[in-house]
Amino acid sequence: MITAQDIREKTFEKSKFGGYDMAQVDEFLEQLADELTNSQKETATLKSKMKVLVDKIEEYRNNESALNKSILSAQKLAQEIETEAREKASRVIADAERKADETVGSITARAEFEEKRLAAAEAATAKFFEGVRAMCNAQLRNLDNISASTLPAQPVSKAAEPEEAPAAEEPVYEDASSDLDLPDVADAEIDSTQAFTL
Repeated sequence: MITAQDIREKTFEKSKFGGYDMAQVDEFLEQLADELTNSQKETATLKSKMKVLVDKIEEYRNNESALNKSILSAQKLAQEIETEAREKASRVIADAERKADETVGSITARAEFEEKRLAAAEAATAKFFEGVRAMCNAQLRNLDNISASTLPAQPVSKAAEPEEAPAAEEPVYEDASSDLDLPDVADAEIDSTQAFTL
């Protein structure tokens, strides 16, 4: 490559016959050297600028690559977060449904248990009232027998009486035609424990 210095230092042999004017040749060579110098400076400047631009382009490419990776990573992270949120929501809903089913089942079982207890209490109450009613009827019969001073000739059948009526002590009769020897009401022995047994 020819440089401006090469042009300036170039010498020509003097021609003996009809050569060029040395002053004009030197002047032209000087102009040519200046132009070449300017051209080389401009080329160096352009090369420098081009290197900067190449570096910038490379930087932009690297940034673009990093940005694309960041976008892909963000998309992947967003998808993972969405998937995890959906799974967590499904677990929470399933757990809530399970607890609701357990609660409803517990309430249903408790309600059935309480209904059974209520039915048993109603049955026990009805049985108690029947026993009390039978006891009261037996006591009324005993009171009627005592007040009438007579006992029934035949014992009441068990089919007609749910509870056995307590037996009162029979009075002693001397004679059917004679006056009745009735025991005193205070002397009548009534088995109160038997009368109040259900």
